[in-house]
Amino acid sequence: MQDQVMSLKQKGVKSEYLGSTQTNSSVSNEAEKGTFDVLYMTPEKAISLPSRFWSNLQASGICLLAVDEAHCISEWGHDFRTEYKQLHSLRNLLVGVPFVALTATATERVRQDISTSLVLCSPHVVVGSFDRHNLFYGVKTCNRSMSFISELVKDVSKRSDVGESTIIYCTTIRDTEQVHEALVTSGIKTGIYHGQMGSRAREESHRSFIRDEVLVMVATIAFGMGIDKPDVRCVIHYGCPKSLESYYQESGRCGRDGLPSICWLYYQRSDITKADFYCSEAKNETQRKAIMDSFMAAQKYCLLATCRRRFLLQYFGEEWNIDCGNCDNCTAVKNERDLSKEVFLLLSCIKSCGGRWGLNLPIDVLRGSRAKKIVDNNYDKLQMHGRGKDYSSNWWKALGGLLIAHGTNVDLSIHSIILVSCVKQHLF
Repeated sequence: MQDQVMSLKQKGVKSEYLGSTQTNSSVSNEAEKGTFDVLYMTPEKAISLPSRFWSNLQASGICLLAVDEAHCISEWGHDFRTEYKQLHSLRNLLVGVPFVALTATATERVRQDISTSLVLCSPHVVVGSFDRHNLFYGVKTCNRSMSFISELVKDVSKRSDVGESTIIYCTTIRDTEQVHEALVTSGIKTGIYHGQMGSRAREESHRSFIRDEVLVMVATIAFGMGIDKPDVRCVIHYGCPKSLESYYQESGRCGRDGLPSICWLYYQRSDITKADFYCSEAKNETQRKAIMDSFMAAQKYCLLATCRRRFLLQYFGEEWNIDCGNCDNCTAVKNERDLSKEVFLLLSCIKSCGGRWGLNLPIDVLRGSRAKKIVDNNYDKLQMHGRGKDYSSNWWKALGGLLIAHGTNVDLSIHSIILVSCVKQHLF
C-alpha cells in the first residue's frame, strides 16, 4: 500500500493508507474529514474501524468503495480470507455508496460468490481477456539438489548480466533461503522476501527490487500485492504452486510493459504430495474441495502435452480453441508414442495390489522387486510381476502423474495416490 500511495502522491493525488505500519496517528482523523482523494486500508483494518468512522467518511462525501483482490472473498477462490468475507458488513454502514470488486483471477463460480457476498444488486460485470500474449509459458521437471540450483543460478545470471529483472517464487521458506544464498554467493544482487522476515526488512527488500537496486527477488507468495514494476522479464516458480489461479496471478507480474517475457515453472513429481498439507488449511468440505480442485488443475498444467495458454484461458472460462505458438509445448518438436499397453499394465497392477499402496509398491512389482512387503503379500506371484522392468521407477512415476492429471476422481491419503477412476473406467 505504501508504494501505491507514494506513486499517487507523485502524480499529485491526495492519498494515504491505514494499516498496522502507519505511524501517523492523524491520518484517521484527516480521512474522516474527507482530506484524501484515495484512502487505502487492509480488510482487517476496515472491519475493525468503528461505525462512527464510516458515518463520518460518508458525510464527507465518499463516492466509491473498491475491493481489490476480491477473489479472497470466495471460499471457492484460491486465497480465501475470512476478513474479506466480512466486508459485506460495510454495506449497512455505507448505504447508497457504490461498491466495485476487482480481481485478475476469478472463475465464473468465484465471480458469482463475490457478487452474493458483497450483496451487489444487478451488478455490471466486466470480464477482460485473460490472455497475456507477450508471455511465454513453459514447464520443466527438476529436483531440489544443489546441482539443479547451480543450473538455475546460471540461467538467472545470464538475465541479470543484461539488466533484466527476475522473480523466483518458492513454495517454502527453506527453498527461498537456499536459492537466495546460492544466487548471492554467485555474485548476483538478490533480494529475499518471506513471511518470517520483519516488516521493515520486507519493505526494504521490496523497495530495493522496485528501484532496481537488486535485479532478482527470491520470495514466497508473501511477495505479491502492490508490486508495481512493469519491466520484470522472467518469473520462475521453483515448485508447483498451490493453485492454477495463484500461478496465473504470480506469473502475471511478468512483462506488464507488453514486451516479450518468460514464465518458467520448475516442477517436481513429488509436489503432488503437498495436496494433503494444502487441504489441511480448509475449514469445511467446501473449502477442501475448492483447494483440491485448484491444486489438481495446477498439477494438470504441469503435465500438459498440449498448449498451456489454451488450458489457462479455458480454465478461466474464456473461449480459446487454437494453439498459441508461444509456449514450450507449441514450439516443441512432437514425438508422439502409443502408451496404451503401459497404461493398462500400471492400472492393472494398482488394482491387483488392492489400490491401497499408492504408486511406489505397484511400480516395484512391475519392475520385479522381491522386497519383503511384496513377497509377504504374494504380489511376486502376480502375472504382471517384472513385466515393467524395462522402464525406470521414475518413468513409471511420470506416467502415473500424467494419469492423475487427466483424471477427475483422485484420492490422496498419507501422501499416496490411490486411484484414478476416470482413466480406469475407459481402459478396463
